[in-house]
Amino acid sequence: MEHIQAKSEFDRRSVLIFGAMGAATLFGGGSSANAEDVKVEELAPGVTLKTFREVAPIGPVPGFSKALLMEITFQPGSTFSDPGSKTVDICEIQGAPLYAEIKGKEPFTLQPGDIYFCPVGNVETDTNKSDKPSIMRIIELVPA
Repeated sequence: MEHIQAKSEFDRRSVLIFGAMGAATLFGGGSSANAEDVKVEELAPGVTLKTFREVAPIGPVPGFSKALLMEITFQPGSTFSDPGSKTVDICEIQGAPLYAEIKGKEPFTLQPGDIYFCPVGNVETDTNKSDKPSIMRIIELVPA
């Protein structure tokens, strides 16, 4: 599996620290978002996006002012195509594997626990080919 990284103004350590802070805040540490604060929308049949909250980083991350903490759930057999990412995303797969087709790359399967980066302009189609839901947890970095 090939991991995709965006060219950036900040180093790998900054991304990992920021990602760990965001993941801990959203997925197990810190205060959790109230159910009424969660925005849910259907992206495609069987594909839902939950936006938990928007956060400002505790420490400076050059080039980025805030992050959105989100989760996309792919029901068995569902597919979603993103025509072109406008942000840098750090994603983690949970549940079932997710088949990914990215323009200009060989298709590959993301396994539960895989973490990968989606750069700006990334054109991607994801399909859940299993019989269980697949969840993509996302930290979307918002440019300053």
